[in-house]
Amino acid sequence: MKKFNRLALSTALLTAMTSTSVMAGPYGYDLHNVLAPVSASMAGTSIAKPLDNVSAIFGNPAGLSEFRGTEFTFGATWYKPNVELTSSITQSFGLGTAFKEGNGNEGYLVPEIGVTQDLRGLGIPGTLGAGVTATNGIGAEFRENPNAIGASAELIVIGANLGLSWDLSENLTIGSAATVTYSMLDLGIASVAAQTHDIAVKGSLGMTYKLPHHTQVGMFYHSELRQDFDDIIQTSPGAGQTALGTHSDGSFQSLNIEQPRTLGVGISNEMMMDGHLLLAADIMYKNWGNANFWKDVYKDQWIFSMGAQLTDGPWEWRAGYGYADDPTRDRTDGLSQLANVCSGLPDRCVAIPSGNSAAGIAVTEYLMAAQAEVIYRHRFTAGFGYKGFLAPFLDLDTHVARQFSEDRDYGNADSAFPNHTNAKVDSWHAGFALTWHFE
Repeated sequence: MKKFNRLALSTALLTAMTSTSVMAGPYGYDLHNVLAPVSASMAGTSIAKPLDNVSAIFGNPAGLSEFRGTEFTFGATWYKPNVELTSSITQSFGLGTAFKEGNGNEGYLVPEIGVTQDLRGLGIPGTLGAGVTATNGIGAEFRENPNAIGASAELIVIGANLGLSWDLSENLTIGSAATVTYSMLDLGIASVAAQTHDIAVKGSLGMTYKLPHHTQVGMFYHSELRQDFDDIIQTSPGAGQTALGTHSDGSFQSLNIEQPRTLGVGISNEMMMDGHLLLAADIMYKNWGNANFWKDVYKDQWIFSMGAQLTDGPWEWRAGYGYADDPTRDRTDGLSQLANVCSGLPDRCVAIPSGNSAAGIAVTEYLMAAQAEVIYRHRFTAGFGYKGFLAPFLDLDTHVARQFSEDRDYGNADSAFPNHTNAKVDSWHAGFALTWHFE
């Protein structure tokens, strides 16, 4: 029974690392322009022709050329995920007993800040852009139900971006950007894990090209973001602790987590209704299958978005629809990075189950269920903007979005380690932004 108790602690740790539900949306734990001031109301479409500077700064840097003079944007979004787990796990699995539990997260306030400076007045055919926002987020909140392990954890990534677009011709613009991130990982399990952080950098490249008939196309590439969290898992606890073993040398294990490489293409058109109607569509590909840690539970993902904006005097009315593949794997062989967590430590250290064993597969399937927020598929968004809000140089933009309810079954109730879990999720968000224009 002691073995299963240790397995319970190991699995609790594992579940907490990548569980429900900080701010994750339809892109795994990646928030790519989901909450940006204008593109959020158009299902994230922004690759060919971004309509707010935050979308260009953190999306396609070539889109910075769309903004002239000086622009400063400040906004915030309230994000509310709802997750319910119904599990038939058994005591023999070491995870507790059957339970039905909703996440305890009350919601999150996410800021968006962006500034762009047109350099053409200096004789330079380009635009600078900088911004700060939350780029990634995932976590858990089940502390009030011991049968659900009582796990609580958060992984939040804050990005500071600096980008430059350059006009190669009247029609062709290229851009590049560097994102410096501050990542915080809190596993939240006493005597098993610690809280730590990491600073990392990723890059992005992009282009836009103007075609006839008021049509524009765009493309971007984002590199992977490698996050190294040192000494995050306590594999051999200190004196008086019994987390993963009974040894007292206080050894810790580090984790490497990667945000995936992303490729996106988009198209926009402003020909209809005498230029008052803008239509846009984006396709993105996220390479989760090669991202450290996530590759054991995620597969590569396609995301499709379309949006529209109708201009009527100072008013701009927007709507959008997005569809994303469920990136969670249908079957897994277990977690590879943590397979040798006890390597070099005393035999009394108990490793997290991984590989093709029944326990390893069961643990990973339970983890996938606890990551339920990433099974979102359908999103509907809307919003409006008003040019000259309170002052001629000030614009107001708003957005609301609904990610519709999805549910999925994970695990096998008839396996050697019964772990069937149903995950049901939905979410909504609403936000606003103010943009100041200076010539």
